[in-house]
Amino acid sequence: MKIFSVLKAGSFQNPHAQEDYFIVSDKQTIFVVADGVSLDFDNGTSYPKHSGAGEVAKIFCEVVIDEANRRYEEFEDGDLAEIFEIGNKAVLKYNISQGRTKDTINYYDFDLFSATASFLLIKDSKAYWWSLCDSGVAIFRRGEKIFQSPGGWINFPKDWKEKAGEREKIIIRHKDYRNAVDKNGKLVGYGVADGEETAKIYLNTGVLDINAGDLIFLNTDGFENYLDLEEFKSLFKLWPEDIDNQLETIVLEKSKEDPSKYGREKTLIVISV
Repeated sequence: MKIFSVLKAGSFQNPHAQEDYFIVSDKQTIFVVADGVSLDFDNGTSYPKHSGAGEVAKIFCEVVIDEANRRYEEFEDGDLAEIFEIGNKAVLKYNISQGRTKDTINYYDFDLFSATASFLLIKDSKAYWWSLCDSGVAIFRRGEKIFQSPGGWINFPKDWKEKAGEREKIIIRHKDYRNAVDKNGKLVGYGVADGEETAKIYLNTGVLDINAGDLIFLNTDGFENYLDLEEFKSLFKLWPEDIDNQLETIVLEKSKEDPSKYGREKTLIVISV
């Protein structure tokens, strides 16, 4: 089994501190990535040098890996959601320690710290996975994508931007749609790990059989659009000795071509089974 992992800042000027985080377990075949959700600030307001969203991504990954390592030998399907909930509770604890609760936040520049995330545990030729929002998991077999976790915005209303001005739209998105469910428990927004109990309802989980030669990708949203690039996929099929340099070349070229699509901060873990 070969493992490749990388965290890259955006290749254009990024006003934020690092907000992605990942861990590859040094004990078992367990992997997690998280993307701290940037807060919104008025024009002219400096983004903090130390990001609470980045700290939440780090805390979440550490707690998830520790718990997954502890459960590995007896791991079962039901552990997936339980491990997520333990990580989510750690985020709740951090938010409370920072004075950020539903009673104190304004849903804009003083809001809950949160993160998207994806997770993978490989055991006995099975891939146990979960994904939340736009951090994802994908599996390629003989060059073809045979699985990709669901997108994070499929339950989000398309007409939400028509409701208000710029600042008000952000507040509405966070207040009305983050981890939101209707009275029947139906998903009506998007999910992130921010300590809210309803975050678990947005969690996508599953167990897949894997074969020798499969490529498994864990990524935050900054690498999402790369998964459909032939030169990107071919790189990991060939797995050259200078794979780091070749990936850097691809990222530089694509992020220069379209910064909004390819240039964001991004994390990637690739496992060749």
